[in-house]
Amino acid sequence: MRNLPDKFLGAMIAVLPLPGAPRYGGDDARIIAQALSDVAHYHAAGVDALVLENSHDLPYIKPPLPPRAIKVMQQVADAVRRQFPGPIGLQMLEAANETALEIAGTAGLDFLRVEGYVFAHVGGAGLIEGCAGRLLRRRRELGVEQIKIFGDVKKKHCSHALTGDLDILDEVKQAEFFLVDGVIVTGARTTEPPALAELQRVQEHARVPVLIGSGITPENLAAYFPRADGFIVGSTFRQGGRFLGDLEPKRLEAFMRVFRRLRAEHEKGSGTARSKPGT
Repeated sequence: MRNLPDKFLGAMIAVLPLPGAPRYGGDDARIIAQALSDVAHYHAAGVDALVLENSHDLPYIKPPLPPRAIKVMQQVADAVRRQFPGPIGLQMLEAANETALEIAGTAGLDFLRVEGYVFAHVGGAGLIEGCAGRLLRRRRELGVEQIKIFGDVKKKHCSHALTGDLDILDEVKQAEFFLVDGVIVTGARTTEPPALAELQRVQEHARVPVLIGSGITPENLAAYFPRADGFIVGSTFRQGGRFLGDLEPKRLEAFMRVFRRLRAEHEKGSGTARSKPGT
């Protein structure tokens, strides 16, 4: 895997609706061009990594995903890989984690964002069961064990009544037991940050890198920066801070100014050693 620096920033690319989705526009070339436009802005801004996601495929469905959608996402991943030299991750909603692994392996991507890694929850498309066993076996079968798995715990936009007797630390410990490479903590919904107290508990107990997967803005970044090893950010860079808005370069640069300052201060104070192994 291409190295991720300490306190890395993964910028999310919300891929336009894929074939089969209700809002699919019929122009596959435009889907690829939109993704590459975001790549150009992010690369120029100096982000550390990219995260591709089929965000516009509302409402999401559980796998199997339409074959044409998978084909176009493969084309997107291949094109982005050619244009961006740093680490690239992928998430395929909803919980199409083995499909994401297969796309990532073919395109030479570096990591996955995985929902439903351990235990079970109810998502917008229904019951999502733990996938760790199948996913890691498939990773080994494909010979792509360099692809890291970053798993959401107590994932946003989901009901966790099925695991209401489990604390978030129970999920972290189980994910670690099941060989996860890093865990992702979020708020309850997109654009909402995690609770600082809960995040701090995860940071203090986790033995793998801890990423924040929602709600980070220039205004709150300083409070969250010491408490995570990585940040997956998307909505903040978009018009009005909206999940599916168009990328707004001024918002991106405003965030990057704060991020660069905080990371420079962090590196000055602690050197360049990583907070936790594995990234």
